[in-house]
Amino acid sequence: MNKNGFTLVELIAVLVIISLMALVAVPAVTRSIRDARKSKDNVNVDTVLNAAYDYVQKKPSSLPSEDTPSKICAISLVCEGLLKSEITSQVDDFNNHAITVTYYKTKPASIPENSKFFSNYLFTFVADSSCSSVTCTA
Repeated sequence: MNKNGFTLVELIAVLVIISLMALVAVPAVTRSIRDARKSKDNVNVDTVLNAAYDYVQKKPSSLPSEDTPSKICAISLVCEGLLKSEITSQVDDFNNHAITVTYYKTKPASIPENSKFFSNYLFTFVADSSCSSVTCTA
């Protein structure tokens, strides 16, 4: 007898193998995508904090006193040319964020998430709705 094609058992076996491969691959790909997004977000926040450090180097009057933290609206960094405007679309709700700058005599034992410590000052990227009204003036 001449056999032209696959039997039902062979087709089911192939489908089971493909399903098992998908069962393993899909969560791995999903995890990779999630990790890549988190990494991108961390890099963007780091870029904003570095720009804030540059901002206070240009404008030392924006540094806080020992008792009171100061605030820099994130959009001000774009206005000063320290950040490219593309970052505003990469950081969720960018215009409603600020960087608080707090003075410390010594480096704190732990640095909070979305923060960076530069020469006795802790820069922290935080949500701040009062910054939404800030616009660049030419």
